[in-house]
Amino acid sequence: MNKATKGAIAAGAAAVLLLGGLGSLALWNDSETLGGGTITSGDLRLTLVEDSDQWQDVSYDVTPVDIDISTFRIVPGDTVAYTANFLVEAEGENLTANLTADISNVVEGAGSAELLAAIQTSVVATDEDDVVLPTDGAGAAVITRTTNAPADQTISVEVRFTFDRLTEGTVAQDQSIDLTEFTLDLTQIRPL
Repeated sequence: MNKATKGAIAAGAAAVLLLGGLGSLALWNDSETLGGGTITSGDLRLTLVEDSDQWQDVSYDVTPVDIDISTFRIVPGDTVAYTANFLVEAEGENLTANLTADISNVVEGAGSAELLAAIQTSVVATDEDDVVLPTDGAGAAVITRTTNAPADQTISVEVRFTFDRLTEGTVAQDQSIDLTEFTLDLTQIRPL
């Protein structure tokens, strides 16, 4: 093979490599603009209805009664409930959310870790027609936005704080927890 042939082969190979690095060589092409419309996101909000909140003793063996939570002395087996009305804004197709009580930010008094550990929470909610909303079995109320339901509705919420009745001896006696930092969380869920 002579030098000219070798040079031509090398130049051809270089051209193929350069064109290959630039992508494919497109000749004819076409496109069409489609009238797809607009996508708008929904919203999920939880707002306390002013002056609707109160505390009650709802222990299983007493008649429910309003209490001052700052002076109530809880004992094993007691259940106190925070009740309030909330405006739920749930706008969006296929929107389902869990309503849970979060006590992870609750401040325990000095030496009060046992009391905090002995408190269990659960949430029950009813809609505007006094229909109890379903629960997830783990202490959360489940709110599902159906297509024909109003996007905004007021629900009644009861967050129960139960002092484990199996607490024995002197465990959790003379202890305190500050519930002013507990939150009610409305979180979208979407099964995989």
